Parts: sequence; C-alpha cells; structure tokens
Amino acid sequence: MLKRRLVVIYNPFSGKNKVRDLPALIQQHIDHNQFEVQIWPTEKPEDLHYLTERAIKEAFDIVVAAGGDGTINQIASRLVNTYVVLGIIPLGSGNGFARHFKLPLNTVKAIQNISFQKEKLIDTVWFDRHCMINIGGFGFDAQISAAFAGNKKRGLQGYVKTILKHLNYKAQTYALYKDKQLIWEGEAFMIGIANATQWGNNVYLYPGAKPDDGLFNVVVVKAFSGVDFIKIVGNLLQRRLHMNEHTELFTGTDFEIVRKTSGPVHVDGEPLWLGQKVEIRIEPLSLKILQNE
Repeated sequence: MLKRRLVVIYNPFSGKNKVRDLPALIQQHIDHNQFEVQIWPTEKPEDLHYLTERAIKEAFDIVVAAGGDGTINQIASRLVNTYVVLGIIPLGSGNGFARHFKLPLNTVKAIQNISFQKEKLIDTVWFDRHCMINIGGFGFDAQISAAFAGNKKRGLQGYVKTILKHLNYKAQTYALYKDKQLIWEGEAFMIGIANATQWGNNVYLYPGAKPDDGLFNVVVVKAFSGVDFIKIVGNLLQRRLHMNEHTELFTGTDFEIVRKTSGPVHVDGEPLWLGQKVEIRIEPLSLKILQNE
C-alpha cells in the first residue's frame, strides 16, 4: 500500500508536558503502515507559515496542526485552495474548532484517530486578507482575545478571569452592511462571526453554524444594562445567546462592518488590528480537513 506523506507541525516551547512528549507519542501511536511521518517543531512564531509553505512545496499529503485554534488558523490559512489536507491534534486552551468536529481531546486518541478520519471540504471566512475557520469578532470579543493572548494563566480558568477583568468594557458604534446594503446600525457590546459553533470549552457563539454550508453567521450583541447581564450570561451557557432580546442574528456570504476608528479584531482567537472598515466574505469549500467519519 502506498503510504501518504504526513508532517506534524508544533510549538515545542508551549511548556505543556503533552507538547514536550508529543514527538515520542506520535512515533508510538501513529499508523506507520499508512503514513510516512515527519515531525517539525517551530523555533519562532512565523515558522508556522514557513513550515506549512515548505510542506506544500515538498508535496506532503497531510499537514497536522498540533496546537490550539490560533496554531490551526495559521497553518490552515496557508492550505486554502491547495491539495494538502489539514489534520488536527488539539493542544489548546479551548479547542473550539476541534470540539465542533468532536475530535478527541486526548493526545494519544487524537493521534490514533488520524488513521480513521476522512477528508472533508469546509468554508473559510476572510476578514480583509486574514483567514478565519472557526470564530472571529469585534468589540468585547476582540478585547478579551487580545488580553488573553498575553495571559500566562491559560485554560478555562484563565479565560474567565480575563473576562471578569474587562467587564467595564463600553459598547461601540457600528454599521453592518450585507451585500453593500445597510442592515443594522447602533451600539454593540460585541459582534461575533461564526463559521463553526463555539469559542471553546463548549461555550457556543451560535450552535446553528455549519462550516460547510457556504454561509457564515453574524451575532450582534447590542448594548445592554447591568440588569440584563445575568440573563445574557445564562443564555450564553444555555447555547442560546442568539435568542436573547439584545441579540441580532444575520446570515450571509458578504458583509462589511464599519466603526468610528480602527481597532482590535480577532480571528480564531488571534488578535489583529484592522481599519475602520472591515470586509468579511466567505470562500466556500476552500479547505480540506480530516474529520471523524
């Protein structure tokens, strides 16, 4: 049987035991009868892009991103509209994208599972020239992602602490255009963009999101009072944020968000600084991934 060429790209400096042990676990648990395996560690952040480009040039069949949503995003963005398939070993704090596809979070099971997964085409969403595969956002969502990126305390506990520190965030003014037509304008606490369903740790932005339907979802959380906060948190934990009276839900393929000034945005948890106007568009079925059959 002809073996498929597979490379795992990972950051060896993340400080987690499961990352330090990763090369040995891969060699022990990957199916060497199916795959010709290489393991490439990064030395600096930009290596994710460089190593992915190298894998494409060297004609690997599968590039496995071992890390969280940010690592997956940076590797996936280089695989869009190529023949190379994206695999995932979830090693992040929230693992929202992996959880959407119900991939094993246990490292050994995730490695073993690669042998049984099938290829699937999914959509990618673009904030100007920046790729998103899972969740992105403006406002409070982006503020939290920027703060969390520099937080030494990771995981759900660290994320909750970061949120609590920024609850004094003030709503900003936005205008939302769909297919060049103004569809909503006002003050929003947060505008979330959903290609898949959740941020991570089973906290959902929009449970109806489907990353292979040629559409993405815009969840606008309008300005609210302190009295409304508890109900909004309750709806969020019930996976019903989109049904709150202070929330507007829009679905489509081409949006533009206009705000008063440039500012923070995030794509898959990775903070960016973008301009006053941000175009958001979909590229249908542009990325091949491995998912459970």
